[in-house]
Amino acid sequence: MGKLASMRKLSFMMLVAAAGAAATVASPVWAQTVEVVPRPDFAPHMQAARQQRLSAEDASAELMQQLARIKSYTASYRQKVYDIQQQLLQEGKGQLALQQGARFRFESTEPEPSLLVSDGKTLWIYNEPLEQVSIYDAQSEVGQTPFALLTSTDPALWQQYRVTKQQQSFFIHPQSSDNPVQQLLLTFSEDQLIEMQVIDINQQQSVFLFSDIKLNNKIANAQFSFKVTSNLDVDDQRQR
Repeated sequence: MGKLASMRKLSFMMLVAAAGAAATVASPVWAQTVEVVPRPDFAPHMQAARQQRLSAEDASAELMQQLARIKSYTASYRQKVYDIQQQLLQEGKGQLALQQGARFRFESTEPEPSLLVSDGKTLWIYNEPLEQVSIYDAQSEVGQTPFALLTSTDPALWQQYRVTKQQQSFFIHPQSSDNPVQQLLLTFSEDQLIEMQVIDINQQQSVFLFSDIKLNNKIANAQFSFKVTSNLDVDDQRQR
């Protein structure tokens, strides 16, 4: 894949998967979540704290145990996206479904409909307003997509990341500096994932809060597939 195609893919994936769609939520539905304060770990004054955290004891084994308890997961989400100056860029909401075996479905309903879905073999990125779908090999993208990481306990994959823990939050940093996801933060309440924060390679930060959480319920296989219809503009990156 050329550099231009890679950047287009990154921009859209982060729009859908990490910037597609909250800091303070008053509704009782969200009472189970924690108050989220944007963590500008990319800012210069935070670098010392980041380095201190990276020198802490590795917590990857504990995170693997936590993720292994999640056979399947569905939730609604609210999201806010910030730039490097912590200015609010965008808000959104939608639904998320995960299942072990690198299966996930991330569906944005606001600010516009879009879909990121994988059956473990194929990854589809669907832009409904533009009637476009891009298709990728899921195995080659698993380390590039935050939601794919949540469905994998493969030690070989997680060796590519540094994992540390503070209270109920896990901080995940890639070993590679060119990974589209530069930091992933996961916060749990018991076995439930209640918050996720993503800092991408462009130093934008996406904050997700989850509600209506259902853990280890059966999810239909159809939720993790996408039917390509004749009216769609198709960009099949598996052929390149």
